[in-house]
Amino acid sequence: MARVELKNVRKVYGNGHEAVAGVSFAIEDGEFAVLVGPSGCGKSTMLRMLAGLESVTEGEILIGDTVVNEMPPKERDIAMVFQNYALYPHMTVFDNMAFGLKLRRYGKKEIKSRVAQAAEVLGILDILDRKPKQLSGGQQQRVAVGRAIVRKPQVFLFDEPLSNLDAKLRMQMRTEITKLHRSLAATMVYVTHDQVEAMTMGDRIVVLRDGHVQQIDTPLALYNRPANTFVASFIGSPSMNLVEGCLAADGGLAFESGDVHMPLGEGLASMRAYAGRQVTVGFRPEHLHLHAHADTLTAGTIPLPPVTLSLLEPLGHETVAYGRAGGTPIVARLKPQTLPQVGEPLNLAIDAEHLHFFCADDGHVLEATRDAEPVAA
Repeated sequence: MARVELKNVRKVYGNGHEAVAGVSFAIEDGEFAVLVGPSGCGKSTMLRMLAGLESVTEGEILIGDTVVNEMPPKERDIAMVFQNYALYPHMTVFDNMAFGLKLRRYGKKEIKSRVAQAAEVLGILDILDRKPKQLSGGQQQRVAVGRAIVRKPQVFLFDEPLSNLDAKLRMQMRTEITKLHRSLAATMVYVTHDQVEAMTMGDRIVVLRDGHVQQIDTPLALYNRPANTFVASFIGSPSMNLVEGCLAADGGLAFESGDVHMPLGEGLASMRAYAGRQVTVGFRPEHLHLHAHADTLTAGTIPLPPVTLSLLEPLGHETVAYGRAGGTPIVARLKPQTLPQVGEPLNLAIDAEHLHFFCADDGHVLEATRDAEPVAA
């Protein structure tokens, strides 16, 4: 297996569109890295440049210690699993999996051994004599993965391989690909627009937007410490609540935004350096909880103004509540219990430790007193 590195990689098409804008990062040997972002963020273009299917406008791509910019795909020692599986309809499963090995002139015994090993790992030994039209979507996906495994490449590339499967099968295949990575200890680069796939599969996640890297970190670090409002809203479902307003220090630090008034208390005194500035406060729906009235609040808990319910989504293990605090939309994930009816007020509070503060101008996270000038009293 091999380390993969991108050094200031750009991709600019003939019409002037910059799909990838000077991206630099490394994927370590044996790591499962996920490139995630909305449509048009450059993730598939980046993967295709790794594979040699797209040229690099500027910068370098290294696989191991070799710069592969000018190297054709067949010489890069990579295997790619496509979104549409790309199976040959006239060939059996065995022949589809063996095709690349035959082109490389492997012996029949070696081919049979490799295909059998991969088929056993993927649980498709009993369908080797079938053709693709006789297979379910999940079976076709396994064959496509098996065709990559038999190559024993340095790097596996996955381009949204589960997007054509139904929800239950996607969940099953997520688990199987994760187990496969652990058993092979292979370097894998996986592209998806689905943040649930990214969170559940990746050792590290590269979050992309408009060709730029927004943040690279482990799934939990992205979730708990987003670098900006884009990452905060993209990672997590439902998205983080983001409310723009001002930090006021009169009579104690508080966040003010229209009808929303949130006294921040001493636990957030380190944010006093930002008093008087426009900020965006973020809090995740799952960090909101019900309270009966102000007297029931515990220390370090911050109440929201009453939220008028507009929609409830009972999911069994939880209920997602949508509403407004004045003109501000609020989403909460609550325990499955008796809730007020639509149109009635909901009393919600949040622990101060779960609040996130971002600069209202550029969306970047505000750390305690960093890059801030205290406002004179």
